[in-house]
Amino acid sequence: MKHKIEMAPLADYYVVAVKDIISGELIDSFTLNDSAADMLRLFCEDKTPEMVATEMAQMYEAPVEIVSKDVMAFAERLKQKGLL
Repeated sequence: MKHKIEMAPLADYYVVAVKDIISGELIDSFTLNDSAADMLRLFCEDKTPEMVATEMAQMYEAPVEIVSKDVMAFAERLKQKGLL
């Protein structure tokens, strides 16, 4: 991750704060559902999309082929936000 990521649960979703690593200044914020929050946590551990897909498939007891599509789409969204 290129920035400091903080997440907090709120009702049925997570609020994500993206902060500058050096200054701690808020750069962006957005919300995520549970599965997207799980993906973000794994990406914050510097895992590759393939590793994230494998772990998510195990966590959600789903076929890795299906999970991979969601992980790749989420990774693209993170890249567009400048986070990956």
